[in-house]
Amino acid sequence: MEETIQGNVKETVNNLLAAMGVGAKISEERIEEMGDGKEIFTINLETEDPNLLIGQYGANLQCIQHLTGVIVKRNILSKSKPDLTEEEIKFNIDVNNYKKQKRESLVKLAETIANQVMFSKNSVALRPMSSYERKVIHMEIANRKNLTTESVGENLTRRIIIKYVENKE
Repeated sequence: MEETIQGNVKETVNNLLAAMGVGAKISEERIEEMGDGKEIFTINLETEDPNLLIGQYGANLQCIQHLTGVIVKRNILSKSKPDLTEEEIKFNIDVNNYKKQKRESLVKLAETIANQVMFSKNSVALRPMSSYERKVIHMEIANRKNLTTESVGENLTRRIIIKYVENKE
């Protein structure tokens, strides 16, 4: 990811935090592997009141991420780099490593349920999840022998079913 994009993301986040009157600062910047060979720029915000920025089930953080994305894409695509595609302007915002910890707990959940399904050979439906959470589960189960996943439901009730299959290649 180009420095221009990273700088624009940091500036936009800082401006949003100032406009919100929230005391938070960027404590860490890193490039993370997405699992599909792609990399993503991630910033972590440190704050004394993470609940305000995270919200229930990460809803506020998701909104901040979306709003930042809209602003950054508009700024970059219209001004400095009109030849970039939206796919090249990917980034992630985290608060007090909430998403990092969430991902780790989802990986553990996937492992636990996978072992349960392998033992019982019965499908297990997980609770409704966001698209990000479902993606983590799908990716964790994808390489497991004799297991497959399927997303079912609509909107807020969309969930994953982990299934046992006899001869998965």
